[in-house]
Formats: sequence, C-alpha cells, structure tokens
Amino acid sequence: MGSRGDGQGACGRVRFAGMARETVFITGGGSGIGAGLARAFHGRGAQVIIAGRDGEKLGRVVAECPGMESVVLDVTDGAAVERCAAELGARHPGLNVVINNAGVQDLIDFTGEPPSLRALDREIDINLKGLIYVTAAFLPGLRRQAAARLVQVSSGLGFVPLVRAPIYSATKAGVHGFSLALREQLRGTTVRVIELIPPLVETELHAHQKIEGAPAGMPLARFVEEAMRAIERGTEEAAIGLAKMLRIGARVAPRRFLKLINRG
Repeated sequence: MGSRGDGQGACGRVRFAGMARETVFITGGGSGIGAGLARAFHGRGAQVIIAGRDGEKLGRVVAECPGMESVVLDVTDGAAVERCAAELGARHPGLNVVINNAGVQDLIDFTGEPPSLRALDREIDINLKGLIYVTAAFLPGLRRQAAARLVQVSSGLGFVPLVRAPIYSATKAGVHGFSLALREQLRGTTVRVIELIPPLVETELHAHQKIEGAPAGMPLARFVEEAMRAIERGTEEAAIGLAKMLRIGARVAPRRFLKLINRG
C-alpha cells in the first residue's frame, strides 16, 4: 500500500520525548505544510505516514526520512479512505495523531464565464468532504488511544475570505465550523480536536497565483516551528502569524478586514 524511507537525508532523527511515542498520519503530505509537518514530527522521533495523490512527491519526502511511510490516497474517495484507515489501524495500532491537511485553492471569478461544476466540486470535495471522510474513518481508532489528537488544517481565509478564492474560503470556513462542533462532541473523550489556522505560507499552493498587492507569505520553516509548538500544547484554535489578526478582525471589524485582505 505504501513505501518506507531507507536512506539518509534532511530528516535526521532528534529524539524528543513528547513525540517519540506517537504515530502520525498526515494527508497532503507530499509538499508544502503537510511535508513540513511530516519532517518535523519525524525528526522528533515519531512514526510518520504521509498520504497524497502524487506518489512521486510522496516518494521524495520519504526518501529524505528513514522509516517514514507513504500511502497513495485520494481523500475524495470515501471507500478508499475507509480501506486506508482499516489497513493502517491494523499495521499501526498505536496511531494517535491524524492531521487533515490535504487542500487545493483556485481563483474563481463568478462575474465572468460560469466556472465549471467539475472545478467547483474538486475544491469542495478535497478541502471539506475529504477532511470529513478522513475524520469519520480514523476517529474510531483515535478514540481507542489513551490520548490522541485530530488536527484540522483550516485557514485565516476561513474567517476573512479572499474574494478571488471564494470556494477555498468557504470550504475553510466549513472546516472551522466542523471543528467547533466536533470538538464539543468529543469533550470528555481521549481525542483533542485542534484547528490549525495558517496565514498565507510560502508553499506550492500559492506558487501559481501572483496576486497584485497580496502580502508576502510566511516562510514555511517558521510556520512549521510555530505550528509544532501549538500542536504539542494542544491549543484548540491555533492561529499562526497573520491568521491571528484575521481571526480577531472577523469578530471586531469584519468589513474593515475584508477590505484589508482584498486590497490590491
């Protein structure tokens, strides 16, 4: 079902007591935030399994990190997600961290030619439905652990939307709402629900989108460092960098922050 790294590379092991006993599953782990978090967990001694649609990208990350595993998985395929959860649960009965990171972003203008339904479905299916599929499939295994964490990666744009990315913004708002509800359902269980709220980060997600006037992205290494601290602490809503401002601004001055994030 997957592959295992067996060479030396950028993921040298640095044993860290908080992570050494953990087994971590990360979707969208072949690049960007997912790959960054995978390398960080692996470097701290955790067993890491990354998943994604592109086997070559996954393979490059695994090759850097001895002992890391990869699984080719389309999170929009509910049956495949269920099979993956069952197989990994059998092979890694101690799996206690799931990070829902898979996501795509398109710039869509509803004032021009009507966007294709296929393009709309793709963003909704990966960003929201896929996250819910993974949550549903892996949650029974997480609940069997003495302590577990479910990390849902949303976005600052789920609080203040980017007008040019309306579907992405809407799906990330959906992730926020789902995380709030799920957290309350799971209070009193062993599973802690963490919403990781990134700002604009320098990753492949935005590489093809040169938006005039857009703020510079946060360096990936700095984001990962801050995100890991928040995950280790178990912060329920972990807004990083400028996402902190958007999260607050959406409550206190929504129109002002809408204009601010969409200037240029």
